[in-house]
Amino acid sequence: MELRQIENIIAIEQEQSISKAAEKLFLTQSALNQQLLKLERELGTPLFERRKHSMCPTYAGRIYLATARQMVDMKQETYKIIHDIAQETSGEIAVAYTPERGSLMFSRIYPIFHERYPNVVFCIREARVKTMEQLVLQREVTMACSTYAKGLKHPDLEYLDMCEELIILGVPKSHPQAHLAGEKSWETFPEIDLRLFKEDPFILSSRTTRIREMTDRLFESAGFRPKVLFESTSTSTVINMVKNQVCPAFFPQSYVEPDAPMVYFTVSPKESWMRCMAILKGSYLTKPEKYFIQLATQYSCGLL
Repeated sequence: MELRQIENIIAIEQEQSISKAAEKLFLTQSALNQQLLKLERELGTPLFERRKHSMCPTYAGRIYLATARQMVDMKQETYKIIHDIAQETSGEIAVAYTPERGSLMFSRIYPIFHERYPNVVFCIREARVKTMEQLVLQREVTMACSTYAKGLKHPDLEYLDMCEELIILGVPKSHPQAHLAGEKSWETFPEIDLRLFKEDPFILSSRTTRIREMTDRLFESAGFRPKVLFESTSTSTVINMVKNQVCPAFFPQSYVEPDAPMVYFTVSPKESWMRCMAILKGSYLTKPEKYFIQLATQYSCGLL
């Protein structure tokens, strides 16, 4: 079987559907189905269990797919190394980032990157941190503009550090405890006892986000469960609720605005995360990929 056909079978697993995989691969559903049936006849066993709304690998299918992914990875790694040796300045970078801060970063650094590597194209996936890590693990992207915190690293990923930032408690200026922040809290981030907000409602980040794991630990350390108005995947939505004097909320330090109608605190124990680029352990990075990571690091550190 050709390597392209092997990649097609992997796509069926990823999409859990022949029709969706065919659409992704720009093939007809019939053609892709015939490829799979022919392979199953050659092997003498089904590779997928046909369910009502999904395709699930059988035991034989899981064995086949594990080897198939290794073959595709070997091809990709070999091509990347040879392209680097040949000093080719074309190719593709598959990267994942968050829809908010990640998109701002990419729009800032892309013109600089494009000036050096005008023939390198990008395949972009926008997702939250947990989903991005899965995309890297499944080799659907090469790297992810991610974050990690203490105890929250995946063992199969390598994290290339960019910069550390605190997790901040934003409090409306109209709040009775706001005066405890003093002057220039956007610079000093004074510490406050989270228990002072025990009776307050909170807007929390969605459970699909990394910051939610961290804020849950803070509430657990403070010894209470917060009253939750609602949850959101959007950090901008969370912050806007604080700006509109609705309630306190946690968010990353990089979202702090000195002129916003709120004050800023840290709570004990202080939580912080490292902004980073996540890649598979042992991955080979091309010169364009290394340059992209360099620019992302400079942006994250405020140097661009």
